[in-house]
Amino acid sequence: MPAQTKLSKTLINAYNTAHYRVTGPPEFTLRIWKKSAELAKLYKVHGCESAMFITAYNPYGKKTDRNINIRNQKRLKAEFLKDKLVHFDGVGGDPSGHWVAEPSFLVMGVTEAGAREMAEKYHQNAVVWADSDAIPLVLLMR
Repeated sequence: MPAQTKLSKTLINAYNTAHYRVTGPPEFTLRIWKKSAELAKLYKVHGCESAMFITAYNPYGKKTDRNINIRNQKRLKAEFLKDKLVHFDGVGGDPSGHWVAEPSFLVMGVTEAGAREMAEKYHQNAVVWADSDAIPLVLLMR
């Protein structure tokens, strides 16, 4: 997390309480700071020790035209395909429904540095990343 952030406490809380749902298969939900047995199983299946959950929607948290969001998301997926990264479709959203859920991806085997780089490239305020302990964390980018 940056020493200081431009993001509001409300927004940071929203990231920390969001549900990061893998729509699979397999289907499961990641929760920040809660170990995910399902994610740990995927680590074993795919021979990796980390993962990120990311979207290309709404850069810097600003509502963006749907067509631009779709184009950015396709570009993001194309990078995973090019790099042969195992990934699963997902959706990240507020369980209370205050903000619209965003199509996302769970991507296996991404280092923390790689997750930060991808989030920066797609102008995201934050990215969800989990280390070998399978405990998802929010990495703030701004």
